[in-house]
Amino acid sequence: MAVKIANEMAGQMLFVENDQLCMPAEHCNNELVHRSEKRIQISSSSDISKDKSARFGILHDSSAWTAGHNDLTQYIEINLGRQYNISAIGTQGRQHTLEFVQEFKLESGIDGHDYNIYRDRNGNIKLFQGNTDGNSVVINRFDPPIIAQFIRINPTRWRDRISMRIQLYGCDYHAISLNFDGESYVKMNLLIRPIEFSYDDVFRFRFRTNEANGNILYGTGTQKDLLALQLVNNKLIYTVNLGDDHVNTVSAGSLLDDNLWHDVFIARRGKDLIFSVDRVVVKRRLIGQFQRLNLNDHLYIGGLPGYLTDFINTRRNFSGCIENLSFNTTNIAYEIQHDKRSFVYQSFGNLQYSCQFQMVIPITFNTRDSHIKIGGSMNNVMNTSLDFRTFNEAGLLIYHTFSSKGFFSMYLSGGKLILQIQGVDPNTQEETPIVKLEPFDRKLNDGSWHNAQIALQRNRILITLDGVPSVTTRLFHMQSGLQYLIGGGRAPFTGFIGCMRWIYVENRYINPEQFGPENTHKIQENDISLKSCQMIDRCHPNPCEHGGICKQNHLAFTCDCGDSGYLGAVCHVPRHPISCTAFMIDNPGTKREDIKIDVDGSGPLDPFWVTCLLTPDNKIETILHHQNESPTPVSAFNQPGSYIQDIKYDAPLEQIVNLVNRSDHCHQRIKYECKNARLLNSPSTTSSNFFPFTWWVSRDNKKMDYWGGSLPGTRKCECGLYGNCYDPKKWCNCDANSNEVLVDEGDITQREYLPVRQIRIGDTGLSTMTMDRYGKFTLGALTCDGDRIFDDIITFRYSDATIDIPITYNFGSASDIYLQFKTTAEYGVIFHATGPEDFIKLAITSGKMIQFSYSTGSGPRQNKKEARLVIDGRFANENRENADNAVPLYLTSYFVIGATTEYREGFLGCMRALMINGQQVELVKYAKQGFYGISEGCVGKCQSSPCLNNGTCIEKYNGYSCDCQWTAFKGPICADEIGVNLRSDYYIKYDFESILSTLEEYIRVGFTTTEHRGLILGMTAYSGEYLNLLMSTSGNLRLVFDFGFERQEIIIKEENFALGQFHDITIRRQDKGSKVIIWVDDYEPKIYTYRTDDKADVQFNRIKSIYIGRNESMDSGEGFVGCISRVTFNDYFPLQRLFQEDRKSNVRAFPSNMEVFEDKCGIEPATHPPDLIETRPPPTLPPGVVIPDGFSSSSTSAIIGGILAAILVICIFACFASGRFIARQKGAYVTHEDQGAEAALDPDTAVMKGTTGPDVSEKKEYFI
Repeated sequence: MAVKIANEMAGQMLFVENDQLCMPAEHCNNELVHRSEKRIQISSSSDISKDKSARFGILHDSSAWTAGHNDLTQYIEINLGRQYNISAIGTQGRQHTLEFVQEFKLESGIDGHDYNIYRDRNGNIKLFQGNTDGNSVVINRFDPPIIAQFIRINPTRWRDRISMRIQLYGCDYHAISLNFDGESYVKMNLLIRPIEFSYDDVFRFRFRTNEANGNILYGTGTQKDLLALQLVNNKLIYTVNLGDDHVNTVSAGSLLDDNLWHDVFIARRGKDLIFSVDRVVVKRRLIGQFQRLNLNDHLYIGGLPGYLTDFINTRRNFSGCIENLSFNTTNIAYEIQHDKRSFVYQSFGNLQYSCQFQMVIPITFNTRDSHIKIGGSMNNVMNTSLDFRTFNEAGLLIYHTFSSKGFFSMYLSGGKLILQIQGVDPNTQEETPIVKLEPFDRKLNDGSWHNAQIALQRNRILITLDGVPSVTTRLFHMQSGLQYLIGGGRAPFTGFIGCMRWIYVENRYINPEQFGPENTHKIQENDISLKSCQMIDRCHPNPCEHGGICKQNHLAFTCDCGDSGYLGAVCHVPRHPISCTAFMIDNPGTKREDIKIDVDGSGPLDPFWVTCLLTPDNKIETILHHQNESPTPVSAFNQPGSYIQDIKYDAPLEQIVNLVNRSDHCHQRIKYECKNARLLNSPSTTSSNFFPFTWWVSRDNKKMDYWGGSLPGTRKCECGLYGNCYDPKKWCNCDANSNEVLVDEGDITQREYLPVRQIRIGDTGLSTMTMDRYGKFTLGALTCDGDRIFDDIITFRYSDATIDIPITYNFGSASDIYLQFKTTAEYGVIFHATGPEDFIKLAITSGKMIQFSYSTGSGPRQNKKEARLVIDGRFANENRENADNAVPLYLTSYFVIGATTEYREGFLGCMRALMINGQQVELVKYAKQGFYGISEGCVGKCQSSPCLNNGTCIEKYNGYSCDCQWTAFKGPICADEIGVNLRSDYYIKYDFESILSTLEEYIRVGFTTTEHRGLILGMTAYSGEYLNLLMSTSGNLRLVFDFGFERQEIIIKEENFALGQFHDITIRRQDKGSKVIIWVDDYEPKIYTYRTDDKADVQFNRIKSIYIGRNESMDSGEGFVGCISRVTFNDYFPLQRLFQEDRKSNVRAFPSNMEVFEDKCGIEPATHPPDLIETRPPPTLPPGVVIPDGFSSSSTSAIIGGILAAILVICIFACFASGRFIARQKGAYVTHEDQGAEAALDPDTAVMKGTTGPDVSEKKEYFI
């Protein structure tokens, strides 16, 4: 997004013969700063020492300039001695240190007082990227070049200390000037030098003036062509007409009557216009039919004769100086000076060829406390006047205390001029009441120069505003005093902030340059500035988007968004949802609602009204109405398509097309009712020409060859497609041309043709007096369903999986990001992007909190006018700060989605509908490209149901966990058995904590045994009812139960259950207790049905306890011997509760003095195959970062050869060393056996005869 060397102006440089008006960059790069040239002076705000002063701040010097203080007021200033074309600046820090400037602002001027700050094409103060170390050189280029004598660099960010070395690059500047005095002008004869069929126009010049209005260029042609450039209310207005009825007007620049030089560049290519003033660019697409300019009358420069009136916004001629005026390849200024015979150019009035600057010395009051004091004299009349300009609604202009009693004050309140005055009554010599006059109803805080005069004499007050007088007659007299306060200094009036000039007190001109310290009141040196008006127009270019109205004062601007459909500090945030789908998601339960939608969010398209409808099959439909939905009869239009009805929708076409393209399906119903009026004139084969009488027109103005319900290219209606037309030989009912009333209707479903833009009808007779021949059409509303942006879903499966996209989106003065996500993770970064200091980051910081954090620098980089976070359509939080001199975010990394830029703290879950500044980021596209850890759709690990035995799967997206507390199992996938191995005297008892009665039960138990006795599972009730599952002496199972209506016993004898094998038994009672189903292992279930009447009590009432192994009524030797697991009764799991960590007292093992242990009953748990492990690819480089070129092939070969030679030498040396070692050890075999035991026949004898003992030296271990 941001680059270190950037060209900010489109178009090529102009080459003009005999002139150096615009030198191309490659020819204008001479070094301009040399210590040897005495005319060049380098100064600074402060120096840390003499050997680090400003004169050492030249590029490649052995030292450098180091400021005495590290703050934002420091600067280094270069006076080149005369004006130059300055094309670039190079900077360094202090060599071999970490002292360097990372970022700086730049100002330029002609005389050292008229500094103009450098701005980018968006009107923001340009912050140039500086150095990253103390040695390297960074070049920043200026396009167009700066024409100046003075350059001031103001560091805004630095490392360790402010240290700089600087060089300016450029070439000589040659000015060809035209000076106009407000009466003079030049007429160019376009009959001799016509501008014909011009497709490309380029104007370039610079100007300087004190006047707010004036004509600069005006040219016409005989075919309505027009070109005009005028200064109107201190702004440039460019007007162009390419030969039709469309006159295009574009405005650029502001406060241009400040007596400073302003650079103008106007380039038109066909209908595309670039209009730039002081590098601030305005782009427009011209409206009109033609693309070429034809001027063949006259081109007026600097003014107009009095008889011209068309499209003239001001009658005043230009007063000031224009330099180097050129059009395309013609240097007009040069030709005017050298056209001595007035062959092409004719001058009128006093035109001079050198700039004659009017001596205007403005004064700027930068704070409310600053003001000046001017001496006066005692007179019975008084006359005072001044020019002022401001953006503030309140401020004191003049305050004066009379030497006699009374005073007067002239000030602004609410933007209007107010006069307060108190004099002396000539009859009583007492003070008169204070009179407050508000003679003008104009707001004056518009940034334009205004002239205010006040003249006082006996019984008469004259106030004049911009030449308009107002006279008030009152009984009073006065005598002026000895002091006037200008700009403030008198409570309770608010001090004036703005500029003044042409100050006259008692008809004396007050020269601000002659003010002494005793005449000025300021706290800091820059509270008052002389020789330049240093106001900033924060409303130009307009920072308020979507037609918001900008208002400002000396500190900041505010935006009035009105009913634009947007809100926020700069009217950037869309007030309305992007679609009906988004609205329904944020407002669940809504069935139908008329709302506005904004299909591109904060983009340029305006919101529009639709109806949102939730259909019975849960489709979300968007219905867009138009003004022609009622049936419209048509008659007396006999020629094909002679009746034309344009369809006027409730939204512009561009918005509708965007809606249709984003929808899953769209349709529009069209109906034609006819009597003796043919429709498509069928049949008509595709090989013949198509001549219908009636048709509809698609969104791209295409004449369509089918009717609703049919298909493109068929030339049929719906009945023709299905072969059931009124006349079988025709393809439409109406083509039968019958006296009966027939109808052809159907839905148009092809999205690429919708909406219907126009209906064309013919063959409806010649007269409206009879109804025996007519047509009637009905076109329904456009109906769409779905929003494809919400189908753009991906899943982040790993915490370091990301999508890295280059930052091509404009994170300028305002930006917004919209997305939806779903996750179970408590932490995770959703997106992140960084720069040297700036960053933006959205992260989940806890399961219930989402945090948007950002940094836009500090000091003048502070850009936090407003930050807003909205979650699920509800306003969550907002951060507002006063931000002056706002600059764009400077982000140099990728825009990383799914983690930080270091691929940490990643997001796990699903994401969809990502939009940045109203533009969709197609997420699925990256999933389809096989990005690491990214899956298409919202696909979690739980979708495959990995948790067995009804365990609850907890989604983690990179994995899962199983909650087994409501199962009879445990383990990672609820597959591990929870069993108990019982002896004949053991049993487990589970008491229900509340009274429970059931009509249907689910019972499951697993067991293994070799004994033919024992209770496997039993249940008792307070009512005496029971259920028991027992081993029988035959090895079968007995299910015995009595639920109150009669005792029942079922013998389960699929096999011998006492052979030590594991068996799984499931018993379910259902159908209101009348049916019992028993599953045994993998055998087919057996169903037992019992006849019960409505009065029978089949409910298992007041269940008390569950027994496992035996119960209290059985002897200790009659219990079950073996292992029991999987014990389940409905939602109760006795063994799960028995072995849980915090066991309750309602489950116990008996005898109480015996300890039972958990057992798996010999069952190995089931497992899932391991997941495939993905490996993250190596990270890509950020934009603009390039890996240096590798070694050449010859150098690579040399390195490989050297490595091989080194390996060969090492191998030879190793072989030599091994040989020497083997030779040295050749001889007797050495062991560590005990001395003296060589002849021993067995180990015991060896120990007895040993003389040295065994080698049992201590072994040592080393830990590295």
